[in-house]
Amino acid sequence: MRRKIPSTTALVCFEAAARHESFTKAAQELALTQGAVCRQIGGLEDFLNVELFRRSRRGVKLTEAGLSYSRQVATQLDAVERDTLSVMRQQGANVIELAVVP
Repeated sequence: MRRKIPSTTALVCFEAAARHESFTKAAQELALTQGAVCRQIGGLEDFLNVELFRRSRRGVKLTEAGLSYSRQVATQLDAVERDTLSVMRQQGANVIELAVVP
């Protein structure tokens, strides 16, 4: 059975945009174009069938649902990062590096 989980790219874009309340600043942080961030978030909103941001000429503002979801996503992304770093540290514990002079 396929899981009902959005793409990690969309979640990372959403988390950055929610934190900055700006697609432009999120794009700069992630080294993407503003259009790419906008497309990722639009796709996420379509996937969820929920409006996460209110868009206006002045920029974007999180909706109530967006604010709630952003807190949950940030917590989960932090946990994934923490778990990833933990695995990487464990893997490095079995490596021996030698320096030898000729």
